[in-house]
Amino acid sequence: MKLVIYNNGRLGALREDGSVTDLNHAYVAYIKSRGEPRPQAKADATVPADLLAFIQEGKKGLDEAKKAVAHVKAGNKHGPRGEKLHYSGEEVKLHAPLPSKATKIAMAGANFYDHSLDAARTLRGDTTTTIEDLKRQVEKGEYPAWGFWKHAGCVIGPGGETSYPGRTQRLDYEVELAAVIGKQCKDVAEKDAMSIIYGYTIVNDLSIRDGPRRPGPDGLFYAKNFDGCAPMGPCIVTADEIGDPYKLQIKQWVNGELRQDGSMENIIRGYDWWLSHLTRDMVFYPGDIICGGTCSGTAMDQTPMVDGKTDPKLFLKPGDEVEAWIEKIGSLKTSIVAKQ
Repeated sequence: MKLVIYNNGRLGALREDGSVTDLNHAYVAYIKSRGEPRPQAKADATVPADLLAFIQEGKKGLDEAKKAVAHVKAGNKHGPRGEKLHYSGEEVKLHAPLPSKATKIAMAGANFYDHSLDAARTLRGDTTTTIEDLKRQVEKGEYPAWGFWKHAGCVIGPGGETSYPGRTQRLDYEVELAAVIGKQCKDVAEKDAMSIIYGYTIVNDLSIRDGPRRPGPDGLFYAKNFDGCAPMGPCIVTADEIGDPYKLQIKQWVNGELRQDGSMENIIRGYDWWLSHLTRDMVFYPGDIICGGTCSGTAMDQTPMVDGKTDPKLFLKPGDEVEAWIEKIGSLKTSIVAKQ
């Protein structure tokens, strides 16, 4: 199922034609049609209108929501109080499927083989290291595992606008598959980790790349956190519908030009490793997110460093339109606008 937050913040199921079914209202209508008492109270408990509360219901909530969608597909259009159950794409405004403002968003760094090789070439002039060399480093435990956090307050939704940061001339893009956690967990074993993932969405990791080092002149946190730096959406696709996340194709366009064209098969460490790694000393809660990194094709990847500087030509500028796409999830479009 493709879960969205739409219009006034209610939970919906996204259909292939872009229309949306209101899951809570549809479930009320479904159980009312079966003659069950107190349908609204039961719906609020099992298929709540709030995304985080719905995720917390787990498989039971998802199974019942599927019955609600089937009820609408059978031709039922209104609830017992006249509630509209289904909206066309033209009637819908999608928001970021961010479960909560308290959501942790963990980002894996340098976690794709092709992206890592390109970064080595452009940043350090290293043209000899191969993917096989990187794989040997990973097997020996010599490849560094690092990452950072995105602040939930920096998230924007589909079709949103990112204000161009005043401190940069080199704003970069990174399409990433984001895993949404479904259960409270700590000290997770790798073998159990994938069963804890509820679903997946897209995050576009917008980053400041000025200065002689990748993080930017103000440090990694400031290079990765500013208003609108984390476009997210358009939906959360549940894990059962995604299947194997490492088979997905990922792409990114800038003003219609294909810049990133990769595959999740190039990921270095999977979500099972990261969830196990991050929960060693920290509890993860339903709705928390882990982004797995990006493939080759970022502006940084394509811009060699010369005398400690990079040409700003391929980096984003005000007026640019970016579109991140991941197979089975869809497209996430963002406009880069002049500083407000």
